[in-house]
Amino acid sequence: MRTIQLQVEDDNYESFLTVIKSLKEGMVKNFSVKESDAVNKDFEQTKVYFHKCLSDIENGNTQLLPQEQYTNKMNDFKENLKSKYANN
Repeated sequence: MRTIQLQVEDDNYESFLTVIKSLKEGMVKNFSVKESDAVNKDFEQTKVYFHKCLSDIENGNTQLLPQEQYTNKMNDFKENLKSKYANN
């Protein structure tokens, strides 16, 4: 399944909803509408978070792993998850 995010101009909004609602049942799942204020708020929160992360990296406040060490840790993590949930 894939996720698509669109921005629709206000004057085309109702027509767009009509098209989406006319699609065959099951073609679209988890349809939701975010008002532009909510989208802007999400963007601003994400932007602040990533700017802080970048600042922490540049200031040496965050430890970055070498690629090989990161890959090993992620592989171990995935294996632990598989083992933990193998019997569920």
